[in-house]
Amino acid sequence: MAQATPEASPVAFTPFDGPLAAEQVITLPTTEPTTMDPGVSYGDDELNLFWNLFDGLVGVDQVTGEVVPRVAESWDINEDASQFTFHIRQGVLWSDGTPLNANDFVYSWQRVLDPNTLSQYMDALGPIKNASAIMAGEMALDQLGVTASDDYTLVVDLEGPTTFFPLLASTWTYFPVPKHVIDEKAEQWVEAGNMVSNGQFMLTEWTHDQRMVVEANPNYYGEKPTLTKATYTIFSDATAQAFVAYEADELDYCAPGGPDVERINSDASLADQIVRFELSNCYFVVCDTSNSPTDQIPFRQALSKVISRSTLADTIFKGEYLAAYNVLPANIPGNNPNAVLPESVDEAKQLLADAGIDPASVTIDFTFLNLEFNTTVAQYLQSTWQDNLGITVTMNPIEDSTYSDWRASRETEKFGVYTGSWGSDFADASNWFNQNFTTEADHYRNHWSNAEFDSLVDTAVTNTNTEERNQQYSDAEVILVNDASIIPFLRGRALRMVKPWVKDLYFQPILSVVHLRTIKIAEH
Repeated sequence: MAQATPEASPVAFTPFDGPLAAEQVITLPTTEPTTMDPGVSYGDDELNLFWNLFDGLVGVDQVTGEVVPRVAESWDINEDASQFTFHIRQGVLWSDGTPLNANDFVYSWQRVLDPNTLSQYMDALGPIKNASAIMAGEMALDQLGVTASDDYTLVVDLEGPTTFFPLLASTWTYFPVPKHVIDEKAEQWVEAGNMVSNGQFMLTEWTHDQRMVVEANPNYYGEKPTLTKATYTIFSDATAQAFVAYEADELDYCAPGGPDVERINSDASLADQIVRFELSNCYFVVCDTSNSPTDQIPFRQALSKVISRSTLADTIFKGEYLAAYNVLPANIPGNNPNAVLPESVDEAKQLLADAGIDPASVTIDFTFLNLEFNTTVAQYLQSTWQDNLGITVTMNPIEDSTYSDWRASRETEKFGVYTGSWGSDFADASNWFNQNFTTEADHYRNHWSNAEFDSLVDTAVTNTNTEERNQQYSDAEVILVNDASIIPFLRGRALRMVKPWVKDLYFQPILSVVHLRTIKIAEH
């Protein structure tokens, strides 16, 4: 089936047309990036910059949420949505003036799957033909189902029908990266002065642990941004620290958390600077299903049942978060709000008794990031599990800088439980279930395997019947929640502070970082 170039659906909004400030600059917070290589990143705070430094084939319009053309001006889809042909714009340049064409996407996607790249998110390419075999070392990189039939035509063959592929192609792992720079600079290509990108902005400064600066890319192919520069101040914990700088007018934007939220909510003078929206994410406990006692379903279910999610969301976090009883957010098709393990301390105790588990003899190790949010959650859960179940919970805080390596090592090393989370990269249940929780994916290294779950989501991912597909994911969510290999407890509720002079800033619940492309700074 051929498809015309998609257009963003019309939304009633009025762009700012008042007087502009002489200097179109903005200052925002971030943390030190884990990596500035989009082909490596699993999606940490570097996403704050990726969306402004790089353009993929397509993007997601921040006003409408619709997929819109970027480097590809249009695309065609075959009859069963197993092949997409992208038509690349002519005249697209890298920020150093070097031409960019379809071959750059072939190189970039193959590079993600190259074991020498050490990509942390190669699973994102899973739907492309032969990607899984290449990841398993069974096929060569050049067998990946992506070819440039000429400089301006990119043909993508998929393992099967994949109706959501344009959404997937909008994510950062699919961004092009500059071969000519990487060949010369190797891993240092991401440093300021070396980095070449293709988005509206380019990286001009990265003073590690202090500041990053991006400036408008003069070689950008599309509409030029109004902003000329954005400075990102680097904090060790931007959520906990940035609001003080915002109050001092050192930042034009921040995403505060913790005690600052209560103070903001009670200060009427700040009301016109607050932006609120529900996030497409979930926070959960990850259980090692191969290690006693969390290898037993009744024990994991008991851990889930004694959590008072409303207490955590409304009392401890004072409404900063929402209680989460199922995994998929409401904006993801196929979500099942009835996939719930009902809370009940009495039922939890009975589960342990029926399973012959003596709580007094049980000790579990609880690992969590040593950040304010995670520590607060861990302290609540430790108290809840110890007080209600009588088990012993030992705390193991780890630093953000070592978290990625620690989690990767869980593939072979045992653990008890740890705090995990996932946020939608695109609006499809496959991004949650197929990429994270199948036996093969095991993204959280908790060794959970359920054949019925695997069968449902493996069938759903290529199902072109929307109603059937959503039901399959809905049924799969029941299994995931009931087995309690992960235990959902909270969902994000964004509170963002935006100075009155920052205009035309839009957020989506998915990957709701600041996109600079529409922003204007009003005279003030």
